[in-house]
Amino acid sequence: MDINKPKILIIDDEETICDACSQVFIKDGYLVEISLEGTSGLEKIDNFKPDIVLVDLKMPGISGMEVLEKIAEKDRNIVLIVITGYASIESAVESMKRGAFDFLAKPFTPDELRIITRRALEKRRASLEAERLKREKERMRQNFISLVSHELRTPLVAVMQYLEVLGGGISGEVSKEQSKIINRMKIRLNELLKLIDRWLKLSRIEELKLKEGFQDFSLSSVIGEAIDLVKPLAYERNVNLKVKSIANNIIINGDKEMIKEIFTNLINNSIKYNREGGSVMVESREHEDFWVIDVSDTGIGIPEQEIAHIGEEFYRVKREGNAAGSGLGLAIVKKILDVHNGKLEIKSKLNQGSTFSVYLPKVKIAKGKEGLRGLGEGNK
Repeated sequence: MDINKPKILIIDDEETICDACSQVFIKDGYLVEISLEGTSGLEKIDNFKPDIVLVDLKMPGISGMEVLEKIAEKDRNIVLIVITGYASIESAVESMKRGAFDFLAKPFTPDELRIITRRALEKRRASLEAERLKREKERMRQNFISLVSHELRTPLVAVMQYLEVLGGGISGEVSKEQSKIINRMKIRLNELLKLIDRWLKLSRIEELKLKEGFQDFSLSSVIGEAIDLVKPLAYERNVNLKVKSIANNIIINGDKEMIKEIFTNLINNSIKYNREGGSVMVESREHEDFWVIDVSDTGIGIPEQEIAHIGEEFYRVKREGNAAGSGLGLAIVKKILDVHNGKLEIKSKLNQGSTFSVYLPKVKIAKGKEGLRGLGEGNK
């Protein structure tokens, strides 16, 4: 068997259709397998590993629509073509929703079959190439991040140690002006080390296998800890930090420290990019199968055209008059939420503030009284 030849599986209960299509495909140099019903067709997917599958919609037993769904679940790169004698707009639309690439109404000519098959093979090649490039890009990214981060971190730590020696006067007396310079250098190096640490954290989130250590915990306690961490910044920037009400009955299943990282990051940003005398409000609500925590601020807002790019690694919103961040914080937030099957929604208006909504899947509702109410109020 030539493994380089395209492989096509035909699932149709009409033997004449299967035979006719097989003759066309074999003549064109393809490898062909046939199944006269859906269940056996699905079994052949694993062994034959086809590039293209032709599926009839009307078959005894499992329906063609179900077959489409199950094949798409097995391998998204298999290109599915629907063949049916009961063609209609409704069935075409429904089959496309189930993963079909194209639709061929019976009766069809050999040339029509060849044209649609060539298009399907082109789609298959493009999908596989895109997947290969994506994997290669991710591999290069991981290697680059790990290599650069480790190579940078080691000498930076050594430089910090030398600065500690100099600043402490161990190697000789240091003047006030020299001490100021050394302290400024230490501050900048600390910022760089923090950036590298965040970069490493971002690159390792998938590798940490967080789900293996997931536990149930009260979300109110985590938000309380995050609030405590950012209170000094709120006081420093004269921002009023308030929690409207987060009940103790909100139970989350996940990694507690990572969830705390989400809220620490979001609340910190809402303070950092706020106006003098502004406010930050944290409150909870329910939405279908999710608990939603809204972090709203009265800050400078985000231009509408930039919202879609927030969360991309190193993407930074241009903010006049405000210190720019590294662009990694929200990328880390989004990755943590991906691991927890959650999501982040952002609503913002320029110069009117922003709301960052964290969606976390519900686990259960524990009996209990309301938890945090007005926590952090009056931090001005």
